[in-house]
Amino acid sequence: MNKKLLTIIACIVVVVIVIGVFQWQSEKWGSEDAQNAFENAATQETSIDAYESAIEDQITAEPAKDESTQTVTGTSNYPARVVDGLLVIGSPDAPVTITEFSSLSCPHCASFHANTLPSIKSDYIDTGKVQFVFMDFPLNQQALHGTLLLKCVDAQQRYELMELLFKQQQQWAFEGDHQTKLKQYASLLGLSSDAANKCMNDTEAEKNILMNMKAASTQYNVSSTPTFVMQPGNKILTGAAAYGAFSTAIETILNQ
Repeated sequence: MNKKLLTIIACIVVVVIVIGVFQWQSEKWGSEDAQNAFENAATQETSIDAYESAIEDQITAEPAKDESTQTVTGTSNYPARVVDGLLVIGSPDAPVTITEFSSLSCPHCASFHANTLPSIKSDYIDTGKVQFVFMDFPLNQQALHGTLLLKCVDAQQRYELMELLFKQQQQWAFEGDHQTKLKQYASLLGLSSDAANKCMNDTEAEKNILMNMKAASTQYNVSSTPTFVMQPGNKILTGAAAYGAFSTAIETILNQ
């Protein structure tokens, strides 16, 4: 191989490395901006516009989801139910309970629901080993209205609508006029526009949600979404952790 050809190959390698580093830094910065926006929003230190901007950056930075990924369906040995106002799936006698603190407008939450929860559901929830609790932790007005809307339908519809909102998140949470779009989704379940408006303007329900958020922040130091608390043991996972992290933690608890 002559010297000129070696020089050309070396230049190409350098260019590829530089591009790779730049892309990695871009994704890293986007993720940190979004995380800061989550934390600021939870403490009311940022505006909704700032939050949306950071989230839009994060959506751009995140890799596209695998279109073959299947969203969780409602079919289960343990139908969805509501316990103390919270949506729950899995056996009430399961030895492990996982509580997810999530926001309907959080891209990392949507990623977890699309890419990780299906495996947890098939391996642990549907087999009676894990009870999964969905704890509302809305971080902006869009997510709050979506959360209030979910509380106006029965347990199984609530579960299905929640999964639909995560799957269609970018279409309703970041493109304006989110209330109209939320009402369109609710209409698929037979909820009228007037009923949906009443739900999204339920100030008493809103107070309860905010009270629960403050309690979670105090008890588990929840400041970003998603955050997962695993019982027994108060094991905490943050962010859209991979399936392996959950499986390892679950198996550790089961084998104690």
